Amino acid sequence: MTANVPQFSRAERDRRWKLARELMKQANLDALLVYGDRESSAPAPFALDGYFTNDRLGSVVIFKGDAPPIVLAFLPMMVADHIQARLRGDDQWIEPAQIFVGKTGHHIVAALQRLDLTKARIGVLGLEPYPPFYFDGAIPYQTWKAVLDACPKATFEPVYHQFFALASVHSAEEIALIRHAAAIGEQMAEAMRSAAHPGVSEADLVAATTEVCLRNAGFTAEVLIGSGPEHVGWGPAAWTYRAQKPRILQTGDIILSEVFTFFGMMETQHQPAIALGTIHPEIERAAEVARASYEAGLAALKPGNTFGDVVDAMSTPLLEAGGWHVHPLIHSINPYGPIGFGTAPGPDALPEAAAYGEMGRLPTVGRELPLREGMSFAFEPNCAFGRHLANLGGTVLVGADGGIELNQNTTRLMRAG
Repeated sequence: MTANVPQFSRAERDRRWKLARELMKQANLDALLVYGDRESSAPAPFALDGYFTNDRLGSVVIFKGDAPPIVLAFLPMMVADHIQARLRGDDQWIEPAQIFVGKTGHHIVAALQRLDLTKARIGVLGLEPYPPFYFDGAIPYQTWKAVLDACPKATFEPVYHQFFALASVHSAEEIALIRHAAAIGEQMAEAMRSAAHPGVSEADLVAATTEVCLRNAGFTAEVLIGSGPEHVGWGPAAWTYRAQKPRILQTGDIILSEVFTFFGMMETQHQPAIALGTIHPEIERAAEVARASYEAGLAALKPGNTFGDVVDAMSTPLLEAGGWHVHPLIHSINPYGPIGFGTAPGPDALPEAAAYGEMGRLPTVGRELPLREGMSFAFEPNCAFGRHLANLGGTVLVGADGGIELNQNTTRLMRAG
């Protein structure tokens, strides 16, 4: 898959820069400041700088009017890579004169002074919550405090919602990259299924999955995985953050996973659920409910409906079956924003939850969002009965008459062993 890969053109760059200027016009702004978190912060990176630069992540991008944006790079090495790319003949979006090294609050203030923006009305991407990790925004406290202290006469306006409305409807070039990422993800899920046998470890499955991604020039930073004859957790394997042995698979296990695939910073997500031999009948039943939820979401994912309509449709099978779910049923990707938990019970339904100080419930966000053709969503319907959980899904585009599936193998219970 590396011989011919889709790439962004200068036309895509111009479309995105025009989008930034349209956002400024809509919000009556003099400028737009885009904060980019560090690179390799996936899954769910806050990398909107890359959206405008098509370059290494971790910069601050500032648009003023119709002028080309300036980029505040995080380190001189980013410039060295930019020089190397020019020597190599890469098609770059940013010219050398647009790049300055340093992205601290001091550096941002210096840039605003240089652009005569210290008394301006400036839109900001990086101050608002961004699921699932940036509950208080992505910009560090010291960085933003330095900007506010030095520019008391400037007005800073969080504009992520306006940005999402414009950027979530993908161009043909973006969809080509999303489809490419989905094809890599499909292979990753199959590699996990093929590697699943009694006696191998969860680490072996992660290695097989990641190897396929990297060999196809994709990028992935983490694989969520758990296994056992019953399983209720959701996250990276414990051995990735706590020193302990990876679990060894056994006949009768259910392997539950979430695979993230990036290509050109366009993302797809895949939800392998792999039965290793004969599994508990309640897991089989949970998988049937999850599939019904998936199909209900596909039918509802079309213009004329809102995001909330899709969440309600996907929730109905769980509510009718009396199941609970461990994570969202659906959320947007490219970029993140709306996230749908529905009204079915969460992990607080487990008897063990009573021992914890506070479990909390997460709400559906973005119910009112009108769906538009070309938006991308991660479908991840999941259902549990007691300690028997199943999770399915993949990446789906909003189509004219319903969802357009970009992958197949993880949308049903997979079988191995």
